[in-house]
Amino acid sequence: MSAPEADRSGIQVISRAAAILRCLESEADGLSLGAIAKRIELPRSTVQRLVDALALEQLLEVRSAGGIRLGPALMRLAAHSHLDITQVARPYLESLAQDTGETAVLVHGSGPALMILHSVVSPQELRVAPSSGNFLTMYATSGGKSLLARMDDDAVTALVADQIKPLTANTLNLQQLLAQLATIRREGFSHDREEHMPGVGAMAIALTTSQGEYAISLVGPAWRIAERESSIKHALQRCQQALGSALHNREG
Repeated sequence: MSAPEADRSGIQVISRAAAILRCLESEADGLSLGAIAKRIELPRSTVQRLVDALALEQLLEVRSAGGIRLGPALMRLAAHSHLDITQVARPYLESLAQDTGETAVLVHGSGPALMILHSVVSPQELRVAPSSGNFLTMYATSGGKSLLARMDDDAVTALVADQIKPLTANTLNLQQLLAQLATIRREGFSHDREEHMPGVGAMAIALTTSQGEYAISLVGPAWRIAERESSIKHALQRCQQALGSALHNREG
């Protein structure tokens, strides 16, 4: 093979690998090998070789049930793209967790998924501990709903309508979600009342920055979040204002 032919072959491999990654971008639960091959119109054997190579580098994760999704290396790279705001936010999240006794989380939207950029775990014995770099649903989490509320209903429908499925008995359907987003736009706060996971509750507030839209969440046992809604709202608002001012001064 001549040098130009080798170059073209290398470019083709990269292009095909990128097509696989893009195909999985909006699939938090992953896809089967056959579904990927069908979407990007490549032979299953070719997709298998590329998936194996990408999984070796942790760019993809192949689960035992056969589902393939974006891997931890890509999650780390995605989180690093928000490294500046994460570093600035860290002490404010630490103060928020200390003041409320609940886990404080900074999140950002990634297509129809919610990416956890940083979390400060509650000091209490009974707590919820989400891990940085993981992805959650937008439609069933307080942080995700804060971000969806920044969009109009048509955009929300286009983004998550095909993704919505009942995760718990409390998960909202599309019409219920749209109605709740209208309330969030008026009040400025969002709730997760055991919609993503049984026993887990959360409240969140949006954070607008020059880098885009983020959300700050407080997560804990559902009963504890519910009985302290008023104080949690005030704590979230103080954190939003303090962190927003810090980011504005840094940019200025």
